[in-house]
Amino acid sequence: MPDHTAQFKTLRKEIKQTITPHVASLNGEDCQNLKYLVETMINQLVKNEDELLDEDESDSETPRIKKSQCNFSILQSWYEELYLTPNLNSSPKKQKTKINKKVIVVIIPDFENFAPKVLQDFILIASSYINVLPFVFVFGVATSLTAVHRSLPCHVSSKINIKVFHSSPSTVYLNNVLENILFSRDCPFHLGGKVFNLFTDIFLFYDLSVSGFIQNFKYAMLEHFSYGNAMALCKNKNIKQIVAEFTHDDLENVRHLFSFRKLVESESPENRIYLLTDDHYFRNVLKKEIKKIARYVPNLHLFLKCLHILVCDLPRAPLGKQVRELYACAVSKSITRSQEYKECFQLLSFQSRDELSNKLLRVKDFIENNVEQSQLDGDVREGIITQLSGYVNKLNHLEWEEEVEEVENDTLCEILDRKQFKEKLSQISKHNQPKNKYDKIRAEVLDFLSQQFDRYLLEPTSFPFHEIFFFNDISIQNHIIGSHRAAIHTALNDPHFYLQCSCCEISNDSIILPSMPDISIVYKLHLECGKMINLYDWLQSFLSIVDPQDIDDDSKPKVKPQLQARFTQAVAELEYLGFIKSSKRKMDHVARLTWGG
Repeated sequence: MPDHTAQFKTLRKEIKQTITPHVASLNGEDCQNLKYLVETMINQLVKNEDELLDEDESDSETPRIKKSQCNFSILQSWYEELYLTPNLNSSPKKQKTKINKKVIVVIIPDFENFAPKVLQDFILIASSYINVLPFVFVFGVATSLTAVHRSLPCHVSSKINIKVFHSSPSTVYLNNVLENILFSRDCPFHLGGKVFNLFTDIFLFYDLSVSGFIQNFKYAMLEHFSYGNAMALCKNKNIKQIVAEFTHDDLENVRHLFSFRKLVESESPENRIYLLTDDHYFRNVLKKEIKKIARYVPNLHLFLKCLHILVCDLPRAPLGKQVRELYACAVSKSITRSQEYKECFQLLSFQSRDELSNKLLRVKDFIENNVEQSQLDGDVREGIITQLSGYVNKLNHLEWEEEVEEVENDTLCEILDRKQFKEKLSQISKHNQPKNKYDKIRAEVLDFLSQQFDRYLLEPTSFPFHEIFFFNDISIQNHIIGSHRAAIHTALNDPHFYLQCSCCEISNDSIILPSMPDISIVYKLHLECGKMINLYDWLQSFLSIVDPQDIDDDSKPKVKPQLQARFTQAVAELEYLGFIKSSKRKMDHVARLTWGG
């Protein structure tokens, strides 16, 4: 899990605050043997206790434990001094609180990276001190429980009581962050459809990192507010004051927004002139439009979550099972006109009475419990709640009585011809099927819900100045997802691009200067070779650039050890980067792995 380290840091902090202050976290790379493991654990535990001392006591110098003294006997003495030995200088109240022993929690985040022998010895030693040192181990197992049984034989696992608990998937954490923080009234900044889909695709198909998603969100926010002072309106309060403080240049910055053009085109010719030239008139229009968006955004989230309650468990989930999927659809297009939305309402028309009644009740309760997060007028909100309550009562007290239309049997009896009888049956089948009371109420409910969604689930681009609240610049992709190979090629082929030094400046990519880094010279030479590269010829070409000398054709040049070492290091770096690999066919050749520069 990419957020593995952050997750265990949070776990350690939570344990310290709620359970015990004695917590040690051990990493596999720091505990190669038992000595280092015990030393790291004891230092963390003792240091943690020093942090809990009073300010007067913390100022005094405390003796530091030597490495040679880091053992379980010292740990036992330290623990007994904390909880068993009374302090005569302390008050009776403090002496009483020290009797309550706290367990010692040892967290091992990377269980698979630990040497099994070290872990086995540590558990066996800790089990022998269990009567005086109450240990609790927390193992972070990335694979499965079988990894624990493979690392810990029976004689070791019998010393511990194993209880298994699982952490939630990364998608659950992402949904919690989105629904409780980003999709709330407290966050006026929102991502547009293209950028939001980009970030979710990176999360789902690349790293599954919630921290990475948050960092991308912060970068998008940075790009958004760097546009200009117009983005200062991206907030829920003090809009009038901000607009009043805008200068002419700030208003021009707002006029440069793409949606402003649509606003101008929708106005009359006289108002168009005022919008473009009269700052006072434009300020009033800007206040009005910003207030519309500020009221629209909370209602968007409210009714998106209501729609999610209705459609999350439908077969095949046309609109998705998560709120983020509904949000991505709502900010990308008109969700109420999409084919997926129509399919969902078609499936809702087949819902049973109990299912529909339960969903309506959940929607009503959700609206009642989220009054502060919405921007609905009191009368409108009460009207929606009253209407939903009425439908729920009707569904719960519905009597199943079908209103069956009587078929004119006399007409059928008069028909004697088979052809006429067939035509008459065909006409009857084309008539609307008789509806019972539940079908009529269900149709009314769906029609009412559809009207509310059509009213509040509008596309953000339908509002002027929506760019102030919704960031949808897909060019951010070039900064979020870097082209690694292109960047490496540019750095090696033209070092001046990144180093900005005069000694590496070239006018043509084919030029190779001796002042370039060795790896750049070797890389540019390898671009001129074919599939197999002769190391000796490669070395000679390298020497002819780095240390040119006049040599007769028959004589063999003497290679300086320093130059040969530089060449060897450059070739090794190229192999590490994945441009070449050693060949088994020819020992003095290497194979080229990349093509096309």
